[in-house]
Amino acid sequence: MRFIPLIDLTTSYQLNDWFLSAMIVTLLLMLITMGPYRYDYVRSFLSMFRFKSPDGDVSYPLLSTFENILVFLLSSISIAIAVGIYSHDIMEEGFSQIIFLLWYSCGVVICLVVKLILYTVTNKILYRKQIIALKPSRWNCFFVMSYSVSGLLILFFSIIVVFLDIHLLALLIFAYLMRALVIAGRIFKIKTTLFKNRRSNSGFIMYLCAFELAPILIEFMLTSRLFGLI
Repeated sequence: MRFIPLIDLTTSYQLNDWFLSAMIVTLLLMLITMGPYRYDYVRSFLSMFRFKSPDGDVSYPLLSTFENILVFLLSSISIAIAVGIYSHDIMEEGFSQIIFLLWYSCGVVICLVVKLILYTVTNKILYRKQIIALKPSRWNCFFVMSYSVSGLLILFFSIIVVFLDIHLLALLIFAYLMRALVIAGRIFKIKTTLFKNRRSNSGFIMYLCAFELAPILIEFMLTSRLFGLI
């Protein structure tokens, strides 16, 4: 059985220039946008995992509407970059990788925008009926915060994988670990912030299935069928 090294420093990737440019521009824009709020991002992301002393609110950086939209779009491109590295030949010349980045990131944006709309509509109804005490806009900002942090970290790791010739399996594992962490943090916040009352356990389960578990199942089916990544 042949041993496959996790890191191979004897060779280096000859990246497609357009793909490399997309990686660099995306990283720079994310750092410029998120950098001034770096301490708020760290504090907000860590607040998702305060299991011993849960707070009754959500924490997120106070970005402007434009900054939130920009970070949301850049995070989607970051995810597309990671998928492109894993599933495509990034050394091939031409524009095929860029075309993939465009349509895949657009697909991610559309799916998440639909999810945010469903979040907003549902939370407005629950807020109006006083079932939850958190304003829908605050939950949406919290969602964007968690998504943008995971997108930035996945982009960082994607660049490390490319330039250190780390085996692509490491990128897949890291991406799924980040996804699991973010989902676990959101589930914790759904329980401790949205559905704090013990009598709302049935509502919590239904909310969890509709907004966290069902999308995972749909994504698994689409990813397996269209890209063969799993």
